[in-house]
Amino acid sequence: RTSDVAKELPATLAAHPEAQGILILLGVNDLPARDSRSDEEKLNACLAHLETALDLAMARFPRESIFLVAPCGVDVAGLNAMNLAKGYGVVPPLLSRLEIGMERLARSRGVRFFSLLDTLQPGHYTDGLHPNAEGDAAIAAAVVKAFAGNAPDPLPAFYLVGDSISIDYHEALERECLGRYRYSRKGGLELARKDLDHPQGANGGNSGRVLEHLHQVLQAPAAMADTIVVNSGLHDIKTDPATGKRQVSLEDYRKNLRAMLKLVLQAGKRMVWISTTPVDELRHNSRSSFHRFENDVARYNAAAAKIMAEQNVLVIDLHAFSSQIKCDLFRDHVHFKSAVSQQQAEYIKAGLDRILRGPHAATNSLREPED
Repeated sequence: RTSDVAKELPATLAAHPEAQGILILLGVNDLPARDSRSDEEKLNACLAHLETALDLAMARFPRESIFLVAPCGVDVAGLNAMNLAKGYGVVPPLLSRLEIGMERLARSRGVRFFSLLDTLQPGHYTDGLHPNAEGDAAIAAAVVKAFAGNAPDPLPAFYLVGDSISIDYHEALERECLGRYRYSRKGGLELARKDLDHPQGANGGNSGRVLEHLHQVLQAPAAMADTIVVNSGLHDIKTDPATGKRQVSLEDYRKNLRAMLKLVLQAGKRMVWISTTPVDELRHNSRSSFHRFENDVARYNAAAAKIMAEQNVLVIDLHAFSSQIKCDLFRDHVHFKSAVSQQQAEYIKAGLDRILRGPHAATNSLREPED
């Protein structure tokens, strides 16, 4: 069932480091009448779990290598007694509604979609539910045909890993990039949103965590987008109010950024850096168990800008842009209101236009760092 995805898919992906893509074909087992929920509840839950599957897949693969597939139908007349008792007789009309929802989900996330719903005929089943050998061959032929008809499009592709600010502007950036870029990011959005102050899921966290993530996703660099977009700093500057110690010292921050650059550029990828956004220092430090200071934001951003300049890596200065917006920026101590996140997404997209479609579109080359 799709409800097993969050538990089982990470281990499955880890067990297959050689994989270049994924085909997600789930849904039939979520819908029979043995589940007493309403049809609407079952369909919505199924689509939510499939979205989790896409988050996990997008942390590993570029969007053009992810296929979301609407499942085969059910031959109600051919169902055996066991499958009738489980309630599979009610499934066919639900599969038609699921197909529509899956196609809409695939389109919104920019991944590939095709449907197997009308692939099988009554003679293709062993028990009304599971295909026989002839049914298996029909499915295989349909998959091969779909793969052949889904060649990667020529749109520039980028992969983003960032802190909780990137979680807030994610949906707006996704909309801005539709039809212009293939955008994928570190997955686990649902998990990240449960606690934006403590990194998990799609929240990249501090520079050490981001470096570790890049080590993982660049193990098969051919499967990744050509451009890696990175933002890290807000978690590095977290300060223990008792000791004054930063979560990641400025020296270690520099080391981590240089290691990221080396990793990305040696994989033959282009890197784009997004600067760390401002904080509401007074509100933050009066309500949080850890402190942040705008002076640290400035110091860490300056260090990052110098390191990026060493390799001719272009910077999208989200700090400067956000600082000049004339409104009440924050919905809490550090995260922005939705209208500000929308403006940030538009600014990032404009920056990507300059970098990926302008005169700087060539891949960075690795240079020796300056002292």
